[in-house]
Parts: sequence; C-alpha cells; structure tokens
Amino acid sequence: MSSRIFSNIVIWAVIVLGIGVIGAVAQPNATQVKKDVSGAKTISVTVLGKGTRVWSKGYSKWVWDVPYSAKVKSEEPGVNILVEATASYDIVGGRYVYWRSFVGSNIYEGIPNPTEAEVAALLKQFGPQKIMMGEFYSAVKIEGIKLADKPRFEWHNLNSVSFTVYATFTEQVNYTTTRRIAKPYRARLYRDGKTMPWKNIGPSDNPNDDEVIIVL
Repeated sequence: MSSRIFSNIVIWAVIVLGIGVIGAVAQPNATQVKKDVSGAKTISVTVLGKGTRVWSKGYSKWVWDVPYSAKVKSEEPGVNILVEATASYDIVGGRYVYWRSFVGSNIYEGIPNPTEAEVAALLKQFGPQKIMMGEFYSAVKIEGIKLADKPRFEWHNLNSVSFTVYATFTEQVNYTTTRRIAKPYRARLYRDGKTMPWKNIGPSDNPNDDEVIIVL
C-alpha cells in the first residue's frame, strides 16, 4: 500500500472518529436539559435518563428525546403544577439543538383529578357525541365510553382538564364489513371555579400519539 493511500485512510478514520466523538459529546446532559426546559415559573427539574434517538411520526424526523419531571408555579398563588414531559432535540450535523417539550401529563399539587365516577356521570349526561364528534354518526353501534387505564391528565388551568377515554363501538369498514373496536379520544372537562362541580365535557385538540385502536 502506498504511503499516500495509507495517509488518506488515516485522515478518513480520524474524520469519522471525530464525528462520533462530537456526536457523543453534543448529547445534552442533565444540566443542559434543565437549562433548556426551565422558565421564569420553574421551581425544579429532574431529568429521568440520558435520552433516546426516536422517530417523530408527527413531524417526520429523527429527534433525541429526554424524559423529565418538573415542578412549576401556577397562576394560583401557593399552588404548583407537577409536570411529566419530554425534552425533544433536533439532531443537526452531529449537534443536538433543543426544539421543544412535549407534556405527557400535568396535575395541580393538592388538587384532585376528576374521578372515574365523575367522568362516567358526565359522559352519561352529555352522551358520546360530545367526544366522538363526527365519528359518532358513522358508528353502527356504540356500547360505551369510559376513562382510560392511563388517563394522562393534562390541566390547562384550574377549571379545565383533558384526559384519555376509550369508546367501544362497531364501525362500518365498507359496504359489507364492520368491526368492533375500542378507540381512544382526548376529552376535556370544564367548570366555573376550582371548588365548583364539572359542568360540561367536550373534545380536546390534543392528539393521541401514544394510544392505539384496539380491535375486539
């Protein structure tokens, strides 16, 4: 092997290894994640792992996701919000650039989530059409709708909270075929004050990226 070819191989190996080192170093550590996700109302942040490279279906790109929990001041004096979220980073030329955070759930410290009985009563009062919207009219038979095993409560403010429910129904697949399924929906409750009863329920505009349709 000539010295020139050997030299080129060595240079290429150094470049490749260099890229690998840069990529490894550039992955955000806990200190960086805390800095990126903190704001004026943030009390504390706990980073829950080093992160994972994942494919974002909604945005069609690779990202680096780091789970974390945080305590944040709410609009109500003395009441804090407990947040479970993911810090998402764009992977750009071996660098990791903070993009945004995706909230998995949040609850108000000391303020209870609506119970399964409360949700069931409101669903019975207002009916599944409030949640299923247009799909309500295309369903052949609706058996029921109930709170999901993992509701993923997300409070928008003290008077409104979203969560996941599952509707069990038979849908028309085509002119001759139907199938029985359990499908997730994000529902949202409303009330006039934090000590007042829930007065209405409707759909939430948040997606169900982590939920799946179950064919029964």
